[in-house]
Amino acid sequence: MRREALAAGLAAVCLWGLAPVATRAAVAHLDPLPLLVIRFAVASLVLLPWAWPVFGRLRPGAAGRLVAAGLLGIVGYTLPVTMGLRWLPAATAGLLLATEPVWVLLLGRLFTRERGGVRAWLGSAVALAGVAVLAGPTAIGGGDGGARLLAGAGLVLAGTLSFAAYTIVLRPLAQEYGAVPATAASTVVGSVPYLAAIGTLPGAHLARLGPAVWAELGFLAVGCTAAGLLLWSVATVSGNITRVSQLLYLEPIVSVAGAAGFLGERITALMIGGGAVILTGVAVSGTGRAAASSQEAGEANDRNAARTSETNTSGRSSAAK
Repeated sequence: MRREALAAGLAAVCLWGLAPVATRAAVAHLDPLPLLVIRFAVASLVLLPWAWPVFGRLRPGAAGRLVAAGLLGIVGYTLPVTMGLRWLPAATAGLLLATEPVWVLLLGRLFTRERGGVRAWLGSAVALAGVAVLAGPTAIGGGDGGARLLAGAGLVLAGTLSFAAYTIVLRPLAQEYGAVPATAASTVVGSVPYLAAIGTLPGAHLARLGPAVWAELGFLAVGCTAAGLLLWSVATVSGNITRVSQLLYLEPIVSVAGAAGFLGERITALMIGGGAVILTGVAVSGTGRAAASSQEAGEANDRNAARTSETNTSGRSSAAK
């Protein structure tokens, strides 16, 4: 892997891995809706130059898909995850978010008839067992605190499922317009519904927010959403996409380390065990999908199809997270 691809990929993964950490810190001082209004207003302005060419040549048939992708990725993903992080530790959220490729596999099977292969389904089952470890009765406990943790875990998983759907819906647009323009356009379109919540800003007491909270908001808007997308694009263009995609397995590790280092969260043996099971399952699932994609590409004898399937091996898009 070329050095610039490795550096850009690692930077993007670190930014995305720290997103739950920054969100968890910010929601302690700011409600989810005003937080998201500010985050995506800024992010949309930053990404607008990459999104504008898509709007200029968008086919009528692709407009509905773009709107659906924006709603799934920006509202369906960020809103429940941000709400869930009010109650769920950032480390646990980061590990649950790592299950996204499993949901991509399941949704792909249901709606696009993609074949996963035995290893892919076995890995998915293992990853879901890890979810049960992290969000099960032993980890959550009882009482009001346990109910909130369970609700937080449910919201984060719902957001992850929505992001998996976003990945599938966006895929044809990324192939037609390019990954960065399509993702930027979907981010701008998906941010529009948050304008309806602009009335929450006066009651958010923004003037009382300290420099640390504003830094967290800036990091989420410019770092995670905009810079992460652009850096990941540089990595995938400069390096082999399959090898670059393997860097994504570091994302939940960054989340756990960031939660411990910046938020002082206690990392338990149960969390480490559940996270290890999830990452093992995702890794096995990824190799299964890669094998199935290679076989399908070989049967089709189509270089473009092979390249597309290879790009999606990780079950991830170069999305604005």
